[in-house]
Amino acid sequence: MSSYIKYEAILFLLSIGTGAFLLLIYDFLIILRKIIPHHPIISACEDLLYWTAAGVFLFSVIYRFNQGILRCFFFLGCMLGAWICSTTLAPPLKKAVETVLRIPVIFVKFSTKRLLFFLKRCNIFVCYLRNMHKKTKKLKGLNGKRSSRIEEIKKTKK
Repeated sequence: MSSYIKYEAILFLLSIGTGAFLLLIYDFLIILRKIIPHHPIISACEDLLYWTAAGVFLFSVIYRFNQGILRCFFFLGCMLGAWICSTTLAPPLKKAVETVLRIPVIFVKFSTKRLLFFLKRCNIFVCYLRNMHKKTKKLKGLNGKRSSRIEEIKKTKK
């Protein structure tokens, strides 16, 4: 085998690795979307940013290792690497990364609930006191009027 064919074979293996790497990065983006819900516009912007960065990365690899010459086998190698990775490595890696990333999210949700509980509880307590204060004012006002009416009725009876 000539050195040129060896270089082409190494370049093909590099393209397989590049395809696998790009797939894993996109899977990480999908996991983040599952864990932290996004608005569809934000998801579309993330996709646009990912595909732009993936294109720049892919062509920088081509430029660096193949002197900028586009070869079909490089793109086929990227697709093959993404397919191999999606069938073998990606599913268990997705589960592991999702499990690890859920831990801080669960902690933040739990902490937020606890902090908001004290805040809402305080608001409920303050509203309860306000309502009690209003009710006692109304009752005092009624009691005062009622007692004066009763006194008037007693005076008229006498």
